[in-house]
Amino acid sequence: MAHTIITIGLLLLTALFSGISQAEVYRCASANGSSTFQDRPCQGQTATAPLNQIKKERPFLWQASAGKGTLYLLGSIHFGTPSMYPLPTIISTTFNRADTLVVEANILDVDPLSTAQLITEKALYHDGSTLQKELNATTWQQLTAAARTLNIPVEMLNQQKPWFASMTLTSLALNHFGYSEALGIDNHFLKQAQGQKKIVELESLEWQLSLFEQLTPQAQVAMLEETLRELKNGKTFFEGMLHAWKNGDAEALQALIDESTPNDAHAARLNQLIITDRNHSMTKVLNGLANQGGHYFVVVGAGHLTGNEGIIALLKRQGYQVSQY
Repeated sequence: MAHTIITIGLLLLTALFSGISQAEVYRCASANGSSTFQDRPCQGQTATAPLNQIKKERPFLWQASAGKGTLYLLGSIHFGTPSMYPLPTIISTTFNRADTLVVEANILDVDPLSTAQLITEKALYHDGSTLQKELNATTWQQLTAAARTLNIPVEMLNQQKPWFASMTLTSLALNHFGYSEALGIDNHFLKQAQGQKKIVELESLEWQLSLFEQLTPQAQVAMLEETLRELKNGKTFFEGMLHAWKNGDAEALQALIDESTPNDAHAARLNQLIITDRNHSMTKVLNGLANQGGHYFVVVGAGHLTGNEGIIALLKRQGYQVSQY
């Protein structure tokens, strides 16, 4: 699992640019054929060259055609650095060819006051509860340590529901590592499209927030606990996602997502709610747009495009001719 701690929190804090880090990231194949990403050479595994020494082959960009319309599907990197720009020419050329920009949510067209009220309503406690009361002593200690590392008062997190605290920590950790939501792919193209192209939302900020209300308190706590675990090795994980994205390697990106997802009921429910269900609903909207004719430049989180239940696979099953650039 893009420009506020709301839109990035939809699990897809996955494909990130790491222009400031020059550390090598290795993709290693284990005996069962799965891939792992690490910051040291492979040992006891099938070794490959460091990912940042692999020549870039293609962008994370697809074309899907059926009937009247054409979809250009770009996997989004929600947080970026200055070094990621300019983007490959083919991405800019394809964007210029499109009549309409399609995004998950148009974060440039939100009212700050309304958004703040929405967050207060859905993401904060109002019944006297606190986050500390929801967590066991060990998790609270881990949360306190993470807050200290990120230089934020734990009291701020204490008023947040677990799912929102999870997103807050992840957003702040990414900023801590040197990434900025202002330099994300979504933000880049939204700015390019303003006053130049029609902008269509697949979802809305309020709808996205409402998803988390479907999670039980136990599932929300599990989400936060997993975030705390992932933050320990987050930088290496993000670098692995970056290199998979840079090489247009959808299989490697999906493998990394799969391997980082816990094998339990809470994780399965979250994956269904945040990834699979949304893939199907977004594909339905995209199909409707394509049937109207025209050219659509679609920017969604990279993790939404990959896998057997990703948008690319769903479009293929509906008869679209799909090819990667």
